[in-house]
Amino acid sequence: MAGPLSGVRVVEITMFQQGPIAGTRLGDLGADVVKVEPKEGDPGRHFMRLIGATVGLEGHNFYFESHNRNKRSIAIDLKAAEGKDIFLDLIDRADVFLTNMSIDAPARIGFGPDELLARNPRLVYAHASGWGRQGPDARELSFDYTGIARSGLMMCAGEKGSPPGQFLPGMGDEMGGLMLAWGVTAALFARERTGKGQVVDTSLMGSIINLAGLMIDAPAMLGKEYPRESREAAGNPMYNHYRCRDDRWIVVAHLQPDRYWPAFCKALEIPDLEHDPRFDTMEARGKNSRELIRVLDERFGSRTREEWMRRLAEAGCIATPVQTLTEVTADPQALANGYVIEVDHPKLGRSRQVGFPWDFSDTPASWRRPAPGLGEHTEEILLDLGYSRERILRLRESGVLR
Repeated sequence: MAGPLSGVRVVEITMFQQGPIAGTRLGDLGADVVKVEPKEGDPGRHFMRLIGATVGLEGHNFYFESHNRNKRSIAIDLKAAEGKDIFLDLIDRADVFLTNMSIDAPARIGFGPDELLARNPRLVYAHASGWGRQGPDARELSFDYTGIARSGLMMCAGEKGSPPGQFLPGMGDEMGGLMLAWGVTAALFARERTGKGQVVDTSLMGSIINLAGLMIDAPAMLGKEYPRESREAAGNPMYNHYRCRDDRWIVVAHLQPDRYWPAFCKALEIPDLEHDPRFDTMEARGKNSRELIRVLDERFGSRTREEWMRRLAEAGCIATPVQTLTEVTADPQALANGYVIEVDHPKLGRSRQVGFPWDFSDTPASWRRPAPGLGEHTEEILLDLGYSRERILRLRESGVLR
């Protein structure tokens, strides 16, 4: 069954993660995504070695594979006049152009929004930037780490008084790419009404600020920052995480703690605390949180996480495991909803990947092809454009094509 963007044609010049992720998400939704690469390839093909991942220009390494499924690749020398002509032929038939080059870079090579929209007025020109198109730092370079730092996310993690929280790499880029794909779909919808394309920009900074929206609205609206808490002194001990006997962690999450307090005491076998005036109301538990958390630490440390999950579920309490990333890849809930998918990869065999955050009843997202080899689809794409095999051969011999 075709995805909701089936028939939409996307041309991208992207590298590393933020831009490629946007193209992947559009491809997941059914778009035909053509990745235009220089003859040496997206640097993400041989960017780094991560967790022992294969890295090589032709290899399907983890980093590149994660960001480039559901695409076709064409490798062109865009510095050559004939190479630029090929790119513009692609633009003439495209619905979307997608890039994460620096703000001014596309215009310097003749591919800026003014040039491309003049050529194809229905084009959605989508730019994944670092800091947005306006403001004093719009033209400054950025990476995932800089976006996470400047947008406040590092101060949304860690405990009170601790250094800024360290995030594993790629979360900012992932959010930036997903936001841009969202912006593209909205612009395509607007085009159906107006007949006109437009420029869509989503930045690392803007995307992460929106991710942390609730936390940032506190100082924006009230002039007060949402405080980072210490686990040992959480204001609501029933909304906290605890270590179990098997060294695994569990989260209990009760935003109406008084309602659940009797059942919680029963599940944890601490009935004597239910009516203890130190703990029998939300206010009392907050005032005496350190003392209560010491008791709860001891109780949770007496059984395994699985045992506590069962007891809390039987009592009607709200709890969930703190999972490792490996556990997430095997979580039956994630697998059932397609958040993690199993695919038959031609090089990697049967394997799992991050799936889709959407569930469409009639036009589902899908994994249709692995990340492409460099220039793997060059001939196929050019034949679709009406190029003859003889012309393609000549372009290869002249060095315009890989």
